[in-house]
Amino acid sequence: MFLRNSVWTAVLLGTACGLQQPPPLDSSSSTTSRRNLLNTLVSGAVALPLTSLNAPSAKASVESTTNTGRAQLLDAISRKASDEEMFSIIEGLQDPSGGKGAALSNWLEGEWELIWSYKAEAFSPLLKLPKPLRPESFQYFGSTAASEVGDGRIAQGLTGGVLGQSQLWLSSGSTPLSEDPSILEIQPPFRFELGGRIGTGKPKKTLVDAGSDADFRDINARDKQAQAAPKNQYKQIFLEDKGPGSLRVSSVISGDPVIVGIVFVHRKV
Repeated sequence: MFLRNSVWTAVLLGTACGLQQPPPLDSSSSTTSRRNLLNTLVSGAVALPLTSLNAPSAKASVESTTNTGRAQLLDAISRKASDEEMFSIIEGLQDPSGGKGAALSNWLEGEWELIWSYKAEAFSPLLKLPKPLRPESFQYFGSTAASEVGDGRIAQGLTGGVLGQSQLWLSSGSTPLSEDPSILEIQPPFRFELGGRIGTGKPKKTLVDAGSDADFRDINARDKQAQAAPKNQYKQIFLEDKGPGSLRVSSVISGDPVIVGIVFVHRKV
C-alpha cells in the first residue's frame, strides 16, 4: 500500500489498462451521438451461430462478409478514422465466435496487441505520450498468461517507450458469464507488478496486491461510488480464430464507471 496517494500511483495504475487516447470530443451533440452509437454497438452486435458454419456455402458467405468487415476496420484504423466511422464499422461486423467469445478459451489463447481504442482520456497518462515515448499495450490469455502471472489469470501489460525493456503487469482472475458467453467478468485478486517483457524470465516486483474490486479501486483513487460498483465486465464483440493476425473487438459494459464504455481492438501477435 506504499503507493497510495502518490503521483507515481496515478501514473502506474492509470496506465495499467493500456489504452490510447481518442480525439477530443468537440460538442455536447457529438458526445450524445457517440454515446448512442456505442450503445447500439454493444447491444446490437451481430453474432453468427457457430452451427451456421457447418454448411460449406454458409461458411463461404460468412468468411466473405467477415473478411470485408475486418478489411474495413483495419483500413479505418490506418487512416485514423473518426470514432463515429469506427463504431459504424464495428457495429456491422459479423462475429465469427457466434457470440461465445468469452467462453472460447482456445480462441482467446495468446498475446494480443492493442491497435485502437476509444475513451481513454480518463486515465492511461503514459499512453497519451507521443511516439517514441508511448509504450505499447498487450493483453494475455490462457497458457501465455499463466506462464507469467499464474494459472487461471489474465493480464494486461505495458512495455517499450519510456518503460524501455521493463514491463508493467496488471493481472486478475476472469470467468465467462453462463447467461451470456460473450461476456468475460473480471475477478479478484488484482496484482500489479513491474518486471520484464514476456518470456524474458525477469523477476517481477509486486507493487499492489488487492483482494477485492473495492480495494483496488480505492488504491487507484476511485471515489466511493466507483468502489461500490459491480465487477468489470468485458463483452467480446468480435473474435477471430485465425492464429497470428486475428482480430478481437471488446468493450467494458459494466463495472468501474471510469472505464465503462471503453472499446478495444486487439490483434493477436
